[in-house]
Amino acid sequence: VHPVVIPDLPSLSGLLVRPGDRVEEGEPLARYTDPAPLEDLEAQAQAKREEAQRLEGEIRALEERFRAEREALERERARAREERDRLRYLVSQGAEPALRLAEAEGRLEEAEGRLRKLVLDYTTQRARLEESAREARLEAARLDRRREREAERQLVRAPVSGRVAEVKVRDLTPKGVTVEVVLVQ
Repeated sequence: VHPVVIPDLPSLSGLLVRPGDRVEEGEPLARYTDPAPLEDLEAQAQAKREEAQRLEGEIRALEERFRAEREALERERARAREERDRLRYLVSQGAEPALRLAEAEGRLEEAEGRLRKLVLDYTTQRARLEESAREARLEAARLDRRREREAERQLVRAPVSGRVAEVKVRDLTPKGVTVEVVLVQ
């Protein structure tokens, strides 16, 4: 005979067995039905999942802006390079002053500098967003594990295999009902 005392069960609806039921060792006998911590943890995890999705959307938008800006800067750089090459030829022929070539080379360097800065800024922003999204996903997973542990903590399991011989209400308190489940092997 193995009596299992379950104190402060919020209601008898948390009792999962009846007299005559067969139970295996480790099988749930009762569940403390306190949904508040489970719901709170689920809401927090869902908020983190939504945050990760929002950040992934920001990454996609950043990629699109980067591609468009990079293409525009590459076109600008190509035009500056063509102008520099054209002026280099004209200066070598004496048709244009060397100052115009120097100005064209400056515009090319400026375009290349803006392109390098764009790539650097994009890389930095993307890394920051990816790290934030990764942290949000990890936090959601951690909260899911906490919720699972909390749900497991709310279960009272059979210490041995056997048959439920008796279920007795032993005490009624403001916190709930104390129940004794008697198992016989």
